[in-house]
Amino acid sequence: MGDLLVFVDVFELRELDMVPSKDGKKVKSKKFDKVSRLLAQSESYDTEVILDFNCQILPLYEGEKFELALSRSLYRDRDHQGELESTGEVAYFTPKEGDSHLDDYDYVMHGKIFKYAEEDGKAIVYISYGGLLMALKGEPRTLRSNTFKVGDNLYLLLKKFST
Repeated sequence: MGDLLVFVDVFELRELDMVPSKDGKKVKSKKFDKVSRLLAQSESYDTEVILDFNCQILPLYEGEKFELALSRSLYRDRDHQGELESTGEVAYFTPKEGDSHLDDYDYVMHGKIFKYAEEDGKAIVYISYGGLLMALKGEPRTLRSNTFKVGDNLYLLLKKFST
């Protein structure tokens, strides 16, 4: 992993749109037409993710595998510092062809870490992508507090594997 990519792993989608019912069992429930919540388990780092995502842009199904990466930049290298052009109210990203992660992934969101916690020997990183939430839970040696700092911006990059 380059130092702009802070996390990369392959996940298997275990549950989609499951919520706890009053009797404690999980039931399928979807509150929004365009948003789903997934629970997935990683292959390499024994990490679990809960993620809200736009299911019309990236349809995912239980049992499917996808790559999830977290990056500090959309560019692959540190030579590109001014990736956003701002007009004051709106920011625009204009990548040069072949220079960005946008060429490698199917779905991208920009968000901010709003909480880092350690519970029961596991580290949990909470990120908000404009109201779509993610909780990444794993070993503290994988999800280090000096890498995932509250207030840091990260890009979520997803690539669906064909089945």
